[in-house]
Amino acid sequence: MRPAVSLLFAAALAAAASMTAAPAPPTPSGSIIVSVRDPRIAYEGRVAFEGDAARMGFPGIVIRFVYRGPAPTLRLGAGSPDCYFNLSCNGWDPVVIRLNQGENAIALPTGVAPPAGWLVELVRRTEAWQGLAACQGLVLPPGCELLPPPSWPARRLMFIGDSITGGEYDERFPPEDDNSPRTTNAARAFGMLLGRWLNAQVHLVSYGGRGVLRDWQGNTDTNNAPQFFERTMPDDPASRWNHADYVPDVVVVAFGQNDFSKDLPDEARYTQKYDAFVGQVRTAYPHAGILLAELSLFGLTPGSPDFAKREQLHRVLVNVVARRRAAGDGRIAETPVGYYPGTPTNAHPVAFQHEQIARELEGPIKALAGW
Repeated sequence: MRPAVSLLFAAALAAAASMTAAPAPPTPSGSIIVSVRDPRIAYEGRVAFEGDAARMGFPGIVIRFVYRGPAPTLRLGAGSPDCYFNLSCNGWDPVVIRLNQGENAIALPTGVAPPAGWLVELVRRTEAWQGLAACQGLVLPPGCELLPPPSWPARRLMFIGDSITGGEYDERFPPEDDNSPRTTNAARAFGMLLGRWLNAQVHLVSYGGRGVLRDWQGNTDTNNAPQFFERTMPDDPASRWNHADYVPDVVVVAFGQNDFSKDLPDEARYTQKYDAFVGQVRTAYPHAGILLAELSLFGLTPGSPDFAKREQLHRVLVNVVARRRAAGDGRIAETPVGYYPGTPTNAHPVAFQHEQIARELEGPIKALAGW
């Protein structure tokens, strides 16, 4: 059984955090402000350190810290009222935090800590177009002790894709008809699930509505995959990501849904564009396994427009892999993925369908990584 003090702590955490966060108050006298750059605050995912803030655009970014004694106050900033996080402690089921636009303060509940302290974990649920967020550090009251966080796993995965990769609307399920950002939860997307199953770090480099060639509206002049793959903040051309900061064992590339949203693209042009993007990934990560996933919302009815899209996407990925292997790249593969059409009112896969997607990708990832 879990100790009663943990139950009390969990209840207090739920009461404190299952609502909109409070605006940031003045710093209490005698408190210590801990910088976002302090090594006792750990990050997983692409984070841009600017001044006293760790800015976040991509979904699935994880922040961890451990404390004992009187509880610290977590300071977060939000660029919109649609920024959501999961907040959990010592592995308990997370509560949902919705940030106010502007500055926020989350006062964590105080309880008798176990010897290892309270491990607090925040996961960014939402993505760039729903609002940017920033961690602005911790405020430690007198007597609060910040401890070193646990190490991240040695294995590393990266998932590059669109809204499906980011877990958009994956917690939306009938009879509820909620299309709000609250139903987006990157922590339950297939890539984050695979990270937990395979004991691996995960970077989600994903943007809803974008493709390799064009976005869901057919635009080729926006920041599609070749642009946002190079960035820390996906909409900021000046925010350049240093690929050496995170070298994955396997990169899963999952595009096609938005490239084919309007109609069938020219197959030769799309093949060239996809191949060029894979070349970008290979240049960034010369030794990683690269898995091209045929992940789409296209149906399986022969003769239908959706089936024609699925078939063309399959041909493109097979062609790209064949080209790369002929050129000497033996660490690349493609894999089919089944049809997971969400619900009758929203095509995005829901959480249990993400689990099914993850199961399909688990074997090919392990084969490429040698795990």
